Amino acid sequence: MLEHIMRLLNSPYGPDVLRAVKVCFLVFLAIAALAILCASSGKPGKTNFGLLRLLFTVLFALVLAYQATWQLAGFTKPEFVKFMRRYNRRPNAADLQVARGPLLDCRGMVLTAPVLGDVWGRRYPLGAAAAHPLGYYHPRFGITGVERVCDPVLSGYTAEGGDLSPGRALFAQRAEEGAEVTLTLDTRLQLKAYDLMAGRKGAVVIMRPHDGALLAMVSSPGFNPHDPEAALRDDVNSPALNRVTQGRYAPGSVLKILSAAAALEKGLAPVFQCPAQGYIAGPNTPPIRDSEYYAYARQGAAWQGWGRMEMKAAMVHSSNVYFAQLGVACGVEAFKAMMERARLNSSLTYLKNAHAELQGSSGNVPDVRKAPELAQLAIGQGAMLVTPLHVACFTAAAASEGRMMRPRLLRDEKAEETAQLFSSSTAERLKAMLRETVTDGTGRGADVAGLEVCGKTGTAQTADGEDHAWFSCFAPRKQPRLVVTVLIEHGGFGARAALPVARALLEEADRLGYVRQR
Repeated sequence: MLEHIMRLLNSPYGPDVLRAVKVCFLVFLAIAALAILCASSGKPGKTNFGLLRLLFTVLFALVLAYQATWQLAGFTKPEFVKFMRRYNRRPNAADLQVARGPLLDCRGMVLTAPVLGDVWGRRYPLGAAAAHPLGYYHPRFGITGVERVCDPVLSGYTAEGGDLSPGRALFAQRAEEGAEVTLTLDTRLQLKAYDLMAGRKGAVVIMRPHDGALLAMVSSPGFNPHDPEAALRDDVNSPALNRVTQGRYAPGSVLKILSAAAALEKGLAPVFQCPAQGYIAGPNTPPIRDSEYYAYARQGAAWQGWGRMEMKAAMVHSSNVYFAQLGVACGVEAFKAMMERARLNSSLTYLKNAHAELQGSSGNVPDVRKAPELAQLAIGQGAMLVTPLHVACFTAAAASEGRMMRPRLLRDEKAEETAQLFSSSTAERLKAMLRETVTDGTGRGADVAGLEVCGKTGTAQTADGEDHAWFSCFAPRKQPRLVVTVLIEHGGFGARAALPVARALLEEADRLGYVRQR
């Protein structure tokens, strides 16, 4: 019975159920109190004290039971305590009497630190620049992000990596101050990315491909972690939304990395006819055309098309006509298998310890059976949705011999391979395509002297305004050490909006020694 209750409480409806139980309980208490006040023997001026004592005893027992339920359950059902801690709206008053441990970046720079006022509070030196990955610790609005997941360590109940079962936590010896927690973030790259995204909505991910370490996670616009109320109330700009992990967008042409990989793994590298008038995947469906068709049309000219085209040239020029045909030729099962291995239909865990974890939103790969729908998905359109973190991870697989690593934000987390996304030979062929995309194709302008940048632009159509702009890249080609993924909402062409941001970040990372060994 209790197991069924726990599954319900940990579902998306859990908080609502808990609130409903609280309301019902309070209503019952009110009725019981009213009954006590109104209790009488039926004779004027005489109170039935026996009934009053009985009701008072029942009321007192219910109060004790309500307060002790989660504590007693902690010994046998730790997930119940985890749930209660997770949905506690504000920090415990006792927590405010303890100097909470700091969060540090990968070089030991302070990201959050305790500050003493009337009680212990929290200081965030980076302000809005790191509010989304770090979260906040606020007496009114509660605990979020890394602050929440690492709360047992930061609040002094246990040392990092120590054993703290929720049942034992109730009676654990508390330290005079919390322990520190070190993250993989680099303050310098975090601030640089945030500055470059100023005035735009979007996301930036910088990660190491070989171990998944996240060096920067920026969601723009940011918010003030010292006072998150304004962000929580803003329904227009949604500053509280972590666009890196929770924002879901059509990937556009950056998905062609996976479309090409799916075909190569199946042994396909066909040549297709790619006329200017486009490709019609089925009856009563509009043609899929390349962007050049529309660019020429705006100038009053007629484009001649690409003619016969092979896969590398199609990647370099980001031909929708080619990749729509490639998706259909690849087939539903092979395409679906690649998307599943890339975990596009799953949430990505990016921080995990003994106490809890942080997960992003799941993407969406619709279950299609018809050629026209598959053709749209193969070019990153239709109902396909991904998060920027998903894009960074499958870009990293192309950089790391086909191995996709779980993204991680905690320095002491062990590097973990989530999938051999595709073979090392496929990864090498993708590298060659993505390198030429930067030197001779849609990614021109991203190259930095000596880095051999490999990357893919993306321009994703939307139903509510200008296209989303993507650019996802890695460098250097031979021994990739860094992945940079940039999304700009309604930015237009990826090469025009997202690419310059990624290039600036590559240059900064190279200056800091992250790209080339010096």
